[in-house]
Amino acid sequence: MRTLHILILLTIITSCSNTKKNSEQTLIAENYEIKPESSLSIDSRLIENDLINRINEIKKIPFGTISFKNNEIDSKVWNCGDSLYWDIVKLGEEAIPQLISKIQDETKTDIQIQCRDTNLTVGTVAFMILDDIISIPYFLVFQTQWDVLDFNCDFGYPIGLLEFINKYPQVAQEKLTKWYQKYGKKIKKKKLSSSNQNECQKAFNIDYKLKIKY
Repeated sequence: MRTLHILILLTIITSCSNTKKNSEQTLIAENYEIKPESSLSIDSRLIENDLINRINEIKKIPFGTISFKNNEIDSKVWNCGDSLYWDIVKLGEEAIPQLISKIQDETKTDIQIQCRDTNLTVGTVAFMILDDIISIPYFLVFQTQWDVLDFNCDFGYPIGLLEFINKYPQVAQEKLTKWYQKYGKKIKKKKLSSSNQNECQKAFNIDYKLKIKY
């Protein structure tokens, strides 16, 4: 009888342990902790702008198409996408807090990632606009290395980055918030020379990009 009691007790302990383990695993996805709500806030610096609230109206994202000759880049042709995209980029630094907050928006758009069977969310489009306003150090922010490029796919982003933002918007938003809270006061405006502007920046008179000295 005592042996039976011990076996029952061990079964209960093992069951509890497995339940706890499974519960913990549901909070982890690719080494990221998923939280139901962001514990961070940048509302104190958030200036609402109606243009940002219209991100869902964007139908085309800017991208460059590269052609090769003898295994070397021969030319790059730009498709600048919707003007609304660039109107938001022009907002500059004041748009950063609202764009970071917008990354949590999981509403699907009709914009498909090039070469992938995945549609962008409104939040991922917000991330792309943010990245055109200020250079985002992906590894520093997300602690993950994205360094594989397929030049004419993924809108020029490293493979997997946009899909990560799509899939884990709350994680992305929290990590970008921490980054902005830590370095936001170090943001500087860097003038772009004509040779450093892409064709879309020239077309929409974007002659600077925000930088942070780390």
